[in-house]
Amino acid sequence: MAAGSRTRTARPIAAERPAARAPTVWDWPLRLWHWALAACVVFSLYSGLAGDLDLLTWHQRSGLALVGLLVFRLGWAVWGGLYARFRHYWTTPKAFLDHFRGRATAKPHTAPGVALVGLMFLALVAQVGTGLFATDDIFNEGPLAGQVSTEFARSATWVHRRLHWLILGAVSVHLAAHALYAIVLRDRTPLGMCTGRKPLRRACALPSTPHFWTRAIATTALAAGAVLIVYYAGRA
Repeated sequence: MAAGSRTRTARPIAAERPAARAPTVWDWPLRLWHWALAACVVFSLYSGLAGDLDLLTWHQRSGLALVGLLVFRLGWAVWGGLYARFRHYWTTPKAFLDHFRGRATAKPHTAPGVALVGLMFLALVAQVGTGLFATDDIFNEGPLAGQVSTEFARSATWVHRRLHWLILGAVSVHLAAHALYAIVLRDRTPLGMCTGRKPLRRACALPSTPHFWTRAIATTALAAGAVLIVYYAGRA
């Protein structure tokens, strides 16, 4: 080695650096809401379709719980976690097609996911809303059935007894998409409602959302108030 030469220290290459942690896209209140909603929807479908009259009282209670959960989600879409808000649940037909063409812009939620969530939410609002006025004219009726005309109640009942097929279809697509991501694409996104995190290659440089627990408690109180209003309005 020539005199005066200096020894160079090797620099670590990028591949040796620890991978950045995936950002939190789904906050804790939203995840708890998601699993509570899933449980209520499954039970409502079972108790409504089983044909067991003894379950219908619990079916109505589950429906009231869904009223609260839907009100909570509407509030959380205004002041909740960063990526739970309305502005992240807007898409277009072009964005929907670009997702399948591999041209999608990286966002917290995919365009097909946003479309499916919107469809499921609207279907649940319609199903729960019509259930409040539904009646079988014999044993059971929704808490607000007595506040409307017979014709309106029968129309609500007709919708309520059929709309569950749309909900079952949307849930099936939702589960099939998760299976595709997990089994075929080897993508960890389906674990998002457990971990709250989204893979960096899809979320890019998104900051993690805070959990906003104080807001969650206030929103829960608002949802509980909505349930009480519906319950006591039906008893008036």
